[in-house]
Amino acid sequence: MLPWRLVQTTRATRRALAGAPVPNGWTRDAVNTQLRLAAGRVRREGGLVRVPVGSFDVTGFSAGSLAFLHNEIFVKLAYYFRAGRPDPYIVDGGSNIGMSVLFFKALYPRARVLAFEPAEPAHDLLVRNVEANELRGVDVHRAALGRVDGDVPFFEDADDPSTFRMSTRRERISGRETSVRQRRLSEFLTEDIDLVKLDVEGSEDEVLEDLVDSGTISRVGQLVVEYHHHLDGERDFLDAFLERLRGQGFRYQLSAHERLADRAQLAPTFQDVLVHAFRTQVRT
Repeated sequence: MLPWRLVQTTRATRRALAGAPVPNGWTRDAVNTQLRLAAGRVRREGGLVRVPVGSFDVTGFSAGSLAFLHNEIFVKLAYYFRAGRPDPYIVDGGSNIGMSVLFFKALYPRARVLAFEPAEPAHDLLVRNVEANELRGVDVHRAALGRVDGDVPFFEDADDPSTFRMSTRRERISGRETSVRQRRLSEFLTEDIDLVKLDVEGSEDEVLEDLVDSGTISRVGQLVVEYHHHLDGERDFLDAFLERLRGQGFRYQLSAHERLADRAQLAPTFQDVLVHAFRTQVRT
C-alpha cells in the first residue's frame, strides 16, 4: 500500500489531467513520474539526478526541481496549445533544462523547436537532455532574449543552479552579476511560427516590443507567456503588454493565483500571470 502522501500525489495528478486533450498513456506516465520524484526514486550521478519522463530520460539538478517542472509542464499543462498542423514550429524562450522542449515533442513528435536558455548550467543540461533523447528538429541557443543584440548583465545564484529566477533583470533575483549574450528573437523568425512560449524572467515586454517593431509578430500564431507582473512594484506594465497584443490582432486568456496575504497589503505585489494569446483563426 502506498504511503498517504503518495496516494495524494496520485490523486492530484489524475485530477489535474482528467479530460485533458493529451495522447493515450499520458496520465499513466505522469502519475509514475510524479510518484518517482515524490518518493526520491531517482538515479544520482555526479550531483545530478535522472528520472524517466514517459519515454524520455531526463537529467536535472535535483528531484525537487524536476518535480516542480514536471508538475507545471506535464501535469498542469502550462504550455499546452492546439496546433493547426502535426509539425508545428515552436519558439521556446527560457527553456531551462529542457522539460518544456520534451513536453512539446511529446505533444507533437514532429514539432520543430527553437530553444533559448541563457544560464550556462541549465543550458548544458538542456543540450544534454536533447542529445540523450535523440530529439530531432531542436535548435538550441545559449542566449537571453531582449530588445537589442549584445552582451547584457545576467543575475544568478551561483549556489543554486536549479533556481528558476535567473534573469537579466536585477529585480528578479539577488545574486551575482555576470554577463550573457542577448539576441533579438525577430532575427530568427524567417517563417510562420505556431507558438512562441516565453518564460524570460521579466524580459517579456522587451521581446514583444521587438516582435511588434520589426513586424515579425505577423508570423506568430499563438503565444504562451509567463508574465512577471509587478516585477517593478512602482509601475504597471501588464495593461500595456495586453494592449500591444490586442493591437496586433490577438485575443487572450489569463490565469494567476493571488495569495490572500498579498491582497490584504493593498500594495502592488509580484505575481506570475500566464497569458495565452491567440488569433481567432489558428493557422493551418
